[in-house]
Amino acid sequence: MQRWHAWGEPLAVALSLAYTIGYMQGAWWAFACGGLGAAILVQICWQRRLLAESALWLFYVGMAAYGAWVVQDAWPNPLPTATMFAHGISIGIGIGVWMITAGLLQKYSDATSPWMDSFTTIGSLVATYWMFAFVEANWLYWMVINAVAIVLYARKFLRWGAGLYFIYTLLAIEGWFDFLSWI
Repeated sequence: MQRWHAWGEPLAVALSLAYTIGYMQGAWWAFACGGLGAAILVQICWQRRLLAESALWLFYVGMAAYGAWVVQDAWPNPLPTATMFAHGISIGIGIGVWMITAGLLQKYSDATSPWMDSFTTIGSLVATYWMFAFVEANWLYWMVINAVAIVLYARKFLRWGAGLYFIYTLLAIEGWFDFLSWI
């Protein structure tokens, strides 16, 4: 383990939590926290050979910039919904891309846990699509993905990261039930 992980991982986790809580509240500052936390996690995951997760965190650096530029002024009211067919298509595409990505990582890289790593990464991309479309069902995706990520990060001895995903799982459950009480 790199020495800077001792402080870098908890800092990244704190910034990522600040992003999620800020996003849930529609706060403008959330995107800066998310971008900085994601940038730190890119390096940590890369050094732990979680290659797909590294790519995911790099994607989140870009999404934080995008969110700061566009999304903060676009919170729709009421929130849109999506059909079961649309969700089925996104899940089907996600499963296909997951299988291809995991197979490629397993065959052509030194990635550890390529199947679980790819699952959380591709699943997160699908959930992020629904999140940025403001479709509240994104919380259901996050519940599953975050629960799997707890195991992935714990296996790599990234205890702060596993803790982050545990809290993310709880926040996803809260987000879903807040939505249900709102409708």
